[in-house]
Amino acid sequence: MKIKTEMTLTENSIQLLLDKGEKINIFTAATIDSAATGLFLTFKKRKFQSVSLQPTKTDTVIQLIPAKEVATNDLLVSIQLTVKNQKITPAADYKELKNFLEKVILLLNTFDYPLISQKKAAVKVQHRWKKAFADTPFFVDDFGSKAKIIWQKRNEMRIEKGAILRRDYVLNKDGSVGLNARMGTQLRQEQAKFIENFVTTEDIILKSVNEIGLFLYFGGTNSWLVLKDTDGKTIDEYASVK
Repeated sequence: MKIKTEMTLTENSIQLLLDKGEKINIFTAATIDSAATGLFLTFKKRKFQSVSLQPTKTDTVIQLIPAKEVATNDLLVSIQLTVKNQKITPAADYKELKNFLEKVILLLNTFDYPLISQKKAAVKVQHRWKKAFADTPFFVDDFGSKAKIIWQKRNEMRIEKGAILRRDYVLNKDGSVGLNARMGTQLRQEQAKFIENFVTTEDIILKSVNEIGLFLYFGGTNSWLVLKDTDGKTIDEYASVK
């Protein structure tokens, strides 16, 4: 499935506007207006918790606003059945509903908020920050980019000034700009005053290893295996929880 979307990033949210006017808004550590409309999915530590017509305070709230052809109540029931791996009973607008639900599942998987539990989830590598990491510099020297990174706090990774950014990105087979390229471009636009001719002029703080990869080389690979110390030991080896 190919999805066209416009994305807006803020400090505590990711807002996606899809091609038919549907919206998917991911709120982290943000207060949602109790009068907000749509359907609301709650996640705790990236695990699905519930779906309802009212927003609930938790780690992450994802607001779904479907196109007018899709009834919100039908979408709610369909998500409940999908999570339980039960068959969805077709409604009059099932084609539009099914199309939107497929988009939701794909995009949430992309942002690591899986709606459907995968068998492989139990063996997925988890990573944890430790204070000792703040004394260990990690380096990127790949994909046309080069940088020194300090993981100074759990949600703070500092790219030291003088980092070299990849100049271009790979287009999709149909010539369109992919999601990673758009996210990386958005991150660079937010730090534009600290970038000159694809070189950073000041230290830059980002939140995660994935953001580091998107910012430096537009992602497209497992960045936990790209960042390495002076001996070639990956940041994954440092932080993975056995």
